Amino acid sequence: MSCDEDCRRRFCAHVLFLFIVLCVCFIIAVLIARPTTKIAILNANLTRFELATSPTTSLFFNLSFTMSIGNNLWHDDEDYQDMEIACYYNNNEFDSIDLGNFRLHVMKTRIVNHSSSGNATVNLTSNEVDAFKRSNETGYFDIEIWLQGKRIFEDDYGYETKYLSYQCKLRLQLTTSQNSTTQGNFMPVKCH
Repeated sequence: MSCDEDCRRRFCAHVLFLFIVLCVCFIIAVLIARPTTKIAILNANLTRFELATSPTTSLFFNLSFTMSIGNNLWHDDEDYQDMEIACYYNNNEFDSIDLGNFRLHVMKTRIVNHSSSGNATVNLTSNEVDAFKRSNETGYFDIEIWLQGKRIFEDDYGYETKYLSYQCKLRLQLTTSQNSTTQGNFMPVKCH
């Protein structure tokens, strides 16, 4: 066997070893960096979204949605405290839900079904009122749903608390009697 052939074999073995080490490191990094809480809006429906500007600017709404809150950990339960969902239009909160405290077991998901109707005072400038009117003409509204609270979990050093803040950006079509049969299926939205 010549030196050149022996050198090539050693070089290939080193490259293969390096490739395997890099693959293992990548898999470990993905597992470590994977978020432990997974939030998504599975379904949402808007059947009323009206603005009244006299005597104050009020938003009248009928909103329903389904949110999933998942514990992606495969080795530990997670405790959630002071959990709240808030719904916003143009940075104005118009609805909120107190979820309180709960525990999610390993690889489990909590489903939150919410349906509410009401009205809320909102602070919109004249330009924002005009933007609302344009959205009303198209029938689509941009709504944000936020999930906030604390996640308590155990690590090597004891119990840790992490403050959570997830934003779900939705573009919802106002469901009316004219478009209720032509509306497409809602595509789930991941929250970040």
